[in-house]
Amino acid sequence: MFNIFKEPFKGIKDDIAGRKLCYKDDWTHGLKAGLWILAPAAYIFFASALPVIAFGKQLSRETDGSLSTVETLASTAICGIIHSIFGGQAMLVLGVAEPTIIMYTYLYNFAKQMEDLGSKLFVAWDGWVCIWTALMLFLLAIFNACTIITRFTRITGELFGMLITVLFIQEAIKGMVSEFAIPKAENPNDERYQFQWLYTNGLLGLIFTFGLLFTALKSRRARAWRYGTGSRLFTLPWEPASLYH
Repeated sequence: MFNIFKEPFKGIKDDIAGRKLCYKDDWTHGLKAGLWILAPAAYIFFASALPVIAFGKQLSRETDGSLSTVETLASTAICGIIHSIFGGQAMLVLGVAEPTIIMYTYLYNFAKQMEDLGSKLFVAWDGWVCIWTALMLFLLAIFNACTIITRFTRITGELFGMLITVLFIQEAIKGMVSEFAIPKAENPNDERYQFQWLYTNGLLGLIFTFGLLFTALKSRRARAWRYGTGSRLFTLPWEPASLYH
């Protein structure tokens, strides 16, 4: 297994050689598609933006506003543009995930407990954490550490997927319960935070929650529906005409 360290940069060279063969086509096909590109572009935009906005709101709540939706949107946009340009993968979903939020929450709680850091220096300290993390990732890429993935079985990925699912369910339950509570830094004597309004707000949250769950369960097989599956009149420039007939 440790033979991977004998040829540094080998994995990077192989990736560049592999991407070089189809890098030009990835861009020219997209430019030649014309209006056909609008549908996947809109899908990728909303698939990237909506989770970032939602997680940005959660991140702002967990870090007392030190990091917010502005930072998550900016970082996602910058990383997405860089990855698309160098990777030639314009149709790429890139964004924040629940483990990322948990990591930043732990970092913020740690910094807040340190007298020489505190919440005021959290952003600067977190920036240095990200810089050192990036350096370690560069070293892993240089020494081909990604080949170690061949030593893992499929159950590793399934366990990680289960972890993400549990975290999402946990946050959904916490968000649903919070609809019945008075937000922090709010006046509990305010009329809108009286019992009857909190109860109404919580019930409305329950309706939306179970409505979303019901919609997701009913639409998970939408790809197999016969609705809107007629033959296409036109094909994309790189698709054979017989594909849809």
